[in-house]
Amino acid sequence: MQKLLLSTLLLSLFSILLSAKDLNLDTIVANADGKPLFVFMHKPHCGHCAHMIKFTLHDKEIAKEINTKFVYVDLFTGDEGDIIFKDFKGSRRAFAKSIGYDFYPTSLFIDAKGKIVNITPGAREQDFFINVLNYVSTKQYHSMEFETYLDMLDLERND
Repeated sequence: MQKLLLSTLLLSLFSILLSAKDLNLDTIVANADGKPLFVFMHKPHCGHCAHMIKFTLHDKEIAKEINTKFVYVDLFTGDEGDIIFKDFKGSRRAFAKSIGYDFYPTSLFIDAKGKIVNITPGAREQDFFINVLNYVSTKQYHSMEFETYLDMLDLERND
């Protein structure tokens, strides 16, 4: 009887540990207190990914912006477990393909309602990426496309 109980307990613990590897973006959105999610998708042995992490995401101004206005989700394709988002459940690579971006790195932004509001593919330098963060955090996506937002910033700088 004790062996059966111990086996059941160990099996339950093992299944909890396995499921802990899954990344449920819906749950993260629900617990984000109204903040948008910044999902950074990157893969092993990617020089552009490493560059963006080192020089852009670790920049003091950008790190402060991310820490105060976003919930950061690190989506490393080398990790095990599934991604769960709306009707999707599958691998990290399959998730990237499902949203139309199998390109790394990719920065994905999801609003408080669980809607993808911006996808920025590629490694971006600090001056460009701060504009992406401001576009999302100020909810400019409600009134204009990102390219229009950049044009507006250029006009303001030239005045």
